[in-house]
Amino acid sequence: MTRLADIERHIGSMTELLDIVGAMRSLASMRLQEAQRALPGMRSYAEAVAAAIADTLPLVEGVEGTPTVAGGRLALVLCTAEHGFVGGFNEHLMEAALARIDPDDALLVLGTRGATLSAERGRPADWTHPMASRCPAVPEVVNRLSLELYRRIAGGEVGRVEVMFARCRAGGGSTIERHPVLPVDPASLGPGSLRQPPIHTLPPAVLQEKLVGEYVFALLAEALVESLASENAARFLAMEAARDNVSRKLAELGAEARHARQSEITDELLDLVTGAEAVTRGG
Repeated sequence: MTRLADIERHIGSMTELLDIVGAMRSLASMRLQEAQRALPGMRSYAEAVAAAIADTLPLVEGVEGTPTVAGGRLALVLCTAEHGFVGGFNEHLMEAALARIDPDDALLVLGTRGATLSAERGRPADWTHPMASRCPAVPEVVNRLSLELYRRIAGGEVGRVEVMFARCRAGGGSTIERHPVLPVDPASLGPGSLRQPPIHTLPPAVLQEKLVGEYVFALLAEALVESLASENAARFLAMEAARDNVSRKLAELGAEARHARQSEITDELLDLVTGAEAVTRGG
């Protein structure tokens, strides 16, 4: 195979790679926008449930049926990426988690890659589950996570729950945030919007328990969607850099192909001249 043919074959492979990178970049952008569109509604829902809890507080003395003790073993829920091509996204999250968690605390990791990374760092997760890849899959993951958390709370294994995730920032980049989930602190919900206790049909304790359950679900779901947005923002940036690198390599290969093609033409001309001279001498 000639040098020119080898270069052209390499150009074909790099062109296919550029198409794949472009498709992954577009997919990451689409899923980033999907998560960003979902976030305002989720925040509004969490705020509405928080206001409902504050409005019903006069009906009960505390929140019965839910953890109210702020002490005890911590369960830290860490949201990582399920799929790759996200740069140092998982590494930064894991470093932040391991720096802030005590040896006796429980580490619950969402994301297969994050769970693998945790084991590699010598701190295997106490529970793992695949992270949602898209927003429609978030409720199912939150339900699985909630069941595990409530099981551990009911068994006295943990007394507090926090969630750690990456929040995407406008203009690029992300910050790692850690938010309390359980027990729910009524003082953090703000004042209620009603001057009198609301009309209700459920017993106050049952009503509070259901509202707190919905609030916990909303907090966890918002954290997962924030993580999805940040994950896809990181993937978009990684694919953007990969696209630039592949495009630059293609430009270099194109220049090499032109030089190789010119060299072949020059060699052919030299062969023609040499052949013509040989025929002239022979004549």
